[in-house]
Amino acid sequence: MGRRGVALRETPVLVTGASSGIGRALALELAGRGARLAIAARRAANLEEIADRIAAAGGPRPHVLETDLSRPGAAADLADRALAALGTVGVLVNNAGRGLAAAQCVTGDDLAARELFEVNFWSPIALTRALLPALTGQSGTVVNVTSTLQAVPIPTLGYYGAGKAALGHMTRTLRNELAGTGVSVLEVVPGGTDTAARDVDLLPWRNGPMRTPPPVTPGSSARAIATAIEKGKRRRVHPRSSLVPLEAPTLGRLIAATVARRLATPDPRDTTPERT
Repeated sequence: MGRRGVALRETPVLVTGASSGIGRALALELAGRGARLAIAARRAANLEEIADRIAAAGGPRPHVLETDLSRPGAAADLADRALAALGTVGVLVNNAGRGLAAAQCVTGDDLAARELFEVNFWSPIALTRALLPALTGQSGTVVNVTSTLQAVPIPTLGYYGAGKAALGHMTRTLRNELAGTGVSVLEVVPGGTDTAARDVDLLPWRNGPMRTPPPVTPGSSARAIATAIEKGKRRRVHPRSSLVPLEAPTLGRLIAATVARRLATPDPRDTTPERT
């Protein structure tokens, strides 16, 4: 069941992780529907190319906001710059994400793991907090991009899956906390998507990757997300087949167990640090 939707034309929107993949496609899609954009990511050159393309198509040129959300405090700074650029924010899209294929017995809580959680979990929470006064004034929308991996515990993708599971839980909690404020909360759950860094390509396969269903395009994901924002949806899973592990967690665990048998994961007896 949806809530009041958003007319995207002239709506000020901040999109993080907009330099590639779903974020890039979503920036183009939102611009095509008339939104005024601020686009954020680490790779400024990629953002400038997207901004130029949107301007060449006749839309207002997006504000380019270079940022590294793996740094504590970067999200609050980004919120300030987005407000200065756009005047206010009516839709916040927390799409920035970092991948990591690593076994816990090797990586533990080292810098790569902590940076992943900073980007994938803490930054969306910090941005939402900083922009909530503006969103409340606009009866706006928070969009958090999670993943079907929150329900599929595949070896070496535990950090990514755990971060997305935590964000998914916080998204649903946020929706309850903001009931009656006029702010909508949308969880977007992408399945297999044809991006530059697909999870399946990061895994340590023994004899090549397993066959998986064909990935959807970033453009199809972007269209699904934009339409979900317009219709005031609470959750959008794309493709819809990715609902299966979310609604039947037992199947998600079976899928992970099948994948585990094909992976060359480290032996923890060879990697555990010696105690002194």
